Amino acid sequence: MSSVPRTTGPEGAAAIARLLARAFVDDPGWIYLFPDERTRIARLERTLAPIVRTLYARLGDTWVIDGDRDGDGGDPVGAAVWAPAGADPVGGVAALALGPRLSWVMGRRLPRALRLLRAMAGGHPDEPHAYLAMLGVDPSRQGRGLGARLIAPMLARCDDQGTLAWLESTNPGNHAFYRRMGFEVARQRSFPGGPTLTFFARRPR
Repeated sequence: MSSVPRTTGPEGAAAIARLLARAFVDDPGWIYLFPDERTRIARLERTLAPIVRTLYARLGDTWVIDGDRDGDGGDPVGAAVWAPAGADPVGGVAALALGPRLSWVMGRRLPRALRLLRAMAGGHPDEPHAYLAMLGVDPSRQGRGLGARLIAPMLARCDDQGTLAWLESTNPGNHAFYRRMGFEVARQRSFPGGPTLTFFARRPR
């Protein structure tokens, strides 16, 4: 396994979705949307693949760490999905085209998904910022520093350009990691019967 992050394009979306589905299976936010643990991973894959492919990977800042072909089948073992400062991944025709597919995957959970998405979109700051949409490491590889390596290139760019970095989290277990990486809690919003959405901001150093 190479622990050096590299960028990938839309062609890597399916493999990234498989990885992120495993990484997010116990995340309270995704449990809120897909409470049935028997189908959660499959639904996560069907949700994440078009999002990564259509909205983010085309922007050039989707980073992966490759696994070894024997143990991981060549799939990445970690991924960081970013939108660079100034980009609007959820605007335009590409985002609209995703609507019917995601509605089908979400089913009766679609209203919950829309509430979360509206809260996330409404929480972004007005100033230009790099947005960490998703970060995940395969459960078998967690605790080895891969998450820090994955986001280091973009954080270095933010420092060089004097740009804010931004993310949301629905998993309190990840908050200490983000604080170690220089993020601070900007605000929070709780959903009745669901997760607390925590917004994190990192000022350039």
